[in-house]
Amino acid sequence: MQHSLKKDFIKYLYKEMNVKKAAEAIGVSKATGYVYLKKWNSEGYDGLLPKYGGRPSKLTKNNKEELKNILKGKDSWTTKEIQKL
Repeated sequence: MQHSLKKDFIKYLYKEMNVKKAAEAIGVSKATGYVYLKKWNSEGYDGLLPKYGGRPSKLTKNNKEELKNILKGKDSWTTKEIQKL
């Protein structure tokens, strides 16, 4: 959804709407509009895509596969049981 709003914002700019009007049209602040514009200018289409953060997993690919197999061995797990694993 957010991605579509950003695309609409850029579309409005190309239709010669100013940042304030384009931002109002999609329901965001003018400041947010300038953030979208800056991302568009520096990264193009990729700047409109969501960037999901977070820290990398502590488990390797093999660890994850092993955990998955262990979890399949029991129908019900508590969060504490899984963390202990």
